[in-house]
Amino acid sequence: MKVDHILRGGRVIDPAAGTDEIRDVYINEGRIVPPCVEADCPSDRIVDVHGCIVTPGLIDTHAHVFHTGSTIAIEPDALLAQGTTTVVDAGTAGCANYELFEDSVIAHSAIRILSFLNVYNLGQEDAARPENFDPALYDRKAMAALAAKHPGILGLKLRLSRGIVPDERAEEILRACVELANELETQIGRPLRLCVHATDCPLPAGELAATLRPGDIFCHCFQGKGHPILTDDGGIDSGVLKARERGVLFDAANGRGNFSLAVARGALRAGFLPDIISSDLTVSTFRGSPHVRSLPHVMSKYLSLGLSLPEALRRCTEIPAKLLGLDGEIGTLRPGARADIAVFRPENRIWEQEDFCGEKLRCEQLLAPQMTFLDGKPVFCQNK
Repeated sequence: MKVDHILRGGRVIDPAAGTDEIRDVYINEGRIVPPCVEADCPSDRIVDVHGCIVTPGLIDTHAHVFHTGSTIAIEPDALLAQGTTTVVDAGTAGCANYELFEDSVIAHSAIRILSFLNVYNLGQEDAARPENFDPALYDRKAMAALAAKHPGILGLKLRLSRGIVPDERAEEILRACVELANELETQIGRPLRLCVHATDCPLPAGELAATLRPGDIFCHCFQGKGHPILTDDGGIDSGVLKARERGVLFDAANGRGNFSLAVARGALRAGFLPDIISSDLTVSTFRGSPHVRSLPHVMSKYLSLGLSLPEALRRCTEIPAKLLGLDGEIGTLRPGARADIAVFRPENRIWEQEDFCGEKLRCEQLLAPQMTFLDGKPVFCQNK
């Protein structure tokens, strides 16, 4: 059998398959195929990736890519050059403009896009115009119709921050969104997760986490404003720990103002790793920012904080694939999976990242993207 591509000689790291070894990767008709003797599997396209790291295509579960409908969003296909092959838009669109998002962005983008639907009808139009999450404004009928029509809608998005929701109504609004998610699930006959932006939340972290359901997402879990997940004695809020035991997911979702080095260090010392590592990329953080730049930059941050490369990769591949209901299809290099592949060159480079209050982290490793395959097709290649 002649195959389309062979990636030869790279260090293949696939946490879902428990793989970390030097070997070749074979691609045919958009899928990963088992390795075989070269005489039996010739190819006209053999790519030498010696010295590189070969991973499943990264899954960024939190970014903003509705660029035709929001001033904060970036163009999604730019992420392909970062090794990201699947992106989840984190509620940039609401029910009033979601079809525009589908027609003007999702339908015309190469990268795989899924999304959360903002509970506010107009979504995140602009950083200067925060959402209105008053439960009286929820358009339940429109949300149900959209979620039934578009299986790529994973759930609902709520930003539960001071300045967006009134402090005295925070608990009411959170519970209303949980009830709304339950109601819509019943109507459409499939699960809908609730993703809650927790930065500077008026509620204690444990109280917020206790209200979420198994499978819901506590977003920006290492934020440092208001009520972080750390207690005064350096432990993890008991409500947060109990929520994790129940199946609530914790996404680090870096962003510009949503990550604290002090909280991250404290949480990691306490053994509390994020379930998911994502970027929260927007126009203010994409490429040039000292806070994010790209998902590989965020991963490099965690390497500097003590995570191993397979641990960091698992939170950008295997776990997000399960969250999306696509485990076995993406987030792995097992035979039969879609051939979404990222190739990185590890570089020893001294550079700095910052958190929301300007504290700096010295980094010494960087994963430099070299090549990206999406459904077996090369969609990015570095010219060196």
